[in-house]
Amino acid sequence: MTYRGNIPRFYAYVGLTRFVLWMPIWVIFLERRGLSLSQIGTLEFVAILTLAAFEVPTGTVADLWGRKLSLAIGACLHGLALLGLLTEVLSPVFLVAYVVWGVSFSFVSGASEAFAYDSLKADGVADHFPRVASRYAMIQQAAGGFSGLVGGLVATYDIRLCFLITAVACFVGAGVILTGHEPPGDHVPGADRPGYRTTLVAGARIAIGRPRVRAIILLAATIQLFVILLTMTAFQPYANEVALPLWTFGAIYLGIQAFAIAGSYLSPRAAIRFGRARLLTVATIAIAGCQVLLWLGASRPAVVLIAVTAAVSALVQPILSAMLNDAIPSRQRATIISLQSLVAMVGLGVVQLALFTIGQRTSMALAIGLAGMLMAVLAAPSLAVLARSPAEPDESAIPVMGHP
Repeated sequence: MTYRGNIPRFYAYVGLTRFVLWMPIWVIFLERRGLSLSQIGTLEFVAILTLAAFEVPTGTVADLWGRKLSLAIGACLHGLALLGLLTEVLSPVFLVAYVVWGVSFSFVSGASEAFAYDSLKADGVADHFPRVASRYAMIQQAAGGFSGLVGGLVATYDIRLCFLITAVACFVGAGVILTGHEPPGDHVPGADRPGYRTTLVAGARIAIGRPRVRAIILLAATIQLFVILLTMTAFQPYANEVALPLWTFGAIYLGIQAFAIAGSYLSPRAAIRFGRARLLTVATIAIAGCQVLLWLGASRPAVVLIAVTAAVSALVQPILSAMLNDAIPSRQRATIISLQSLVAMVGLGVVQLALFTIGQRTSMALAIGLAGMLMAVLAAPSLAVLARSPAEPDESAIPVMGHP
């Protein structure tokens, strides 16, 4: 059996589930329903911590019972949560939906890369993963950008439709991924399959105990959380602060995604030309610097710096993903990738709450500038480890907890 058919299905799934019309207007949607930035920050903090709590367990579910099942569950939960958000604000259904909204991403974060990488590995072409990861990122960004543009326009007519249309796309995406073939892992036929706890503990030991793996996870999580914070959340109140009209928000988000597509496209070439370690260092400084400049030069034209951070992040994320996948075994792949998301989501919850609180009491521009300084401090140790540590070989053959 060949698994190459999984890749186009995976691309279709990504395109459908990333058709998120709510992305450029969700903060405005909640503010219009009577919530303050501090209340939204508190809701996000609780939802993100819940997401973080589910990240690794759901990654282990994908490792044990199937990547495509995990992807389908995530898409369905996302769709149901969006429908729940249309109920009365702060009602029990609304609050449960808000939490499920976050949890839905945990079923996708570890399983998506594992599904693609192991499909390629099963066909003996795992070295194609950086190119597939780059295309996957481009599709994700293109879908997000186009849907953001549409969402900004739809919101001027009826903001609730942004949530309804996205929910339908998620349900269709779940159906598409279920038509794929589950890729095999490293499990040896006839051997006892490790249990849930064994897989979870083994993945955690690899992530924590190997310095290079730990540094990749921490750096990728740091970049991920600060760029998500800026491009998906903070840009909306920042745009309000510099007096941009609502109808432009979709166009801004489209621009952010267009820059990200360019970054993803250039990623494989940039890694070869400049080297991974140097590129990661320059990219981290650039992202942190853009956040500081957004504070010092707060204005309408400064919004373009948000798009620059998206481009730089997209440039290095496929590189970090390939580095991590090359260094970890298939049988714990989704678990370990979920650990990266766990770190990112815990950090996002804490930093986002602080950013919203500072933004409400002072200015969002100042909050973004402080976030840039914090990012530089957090990323420095991981960059130092990666600069002096050699690349590790694929360790998929290493025994795990007594299972050869």
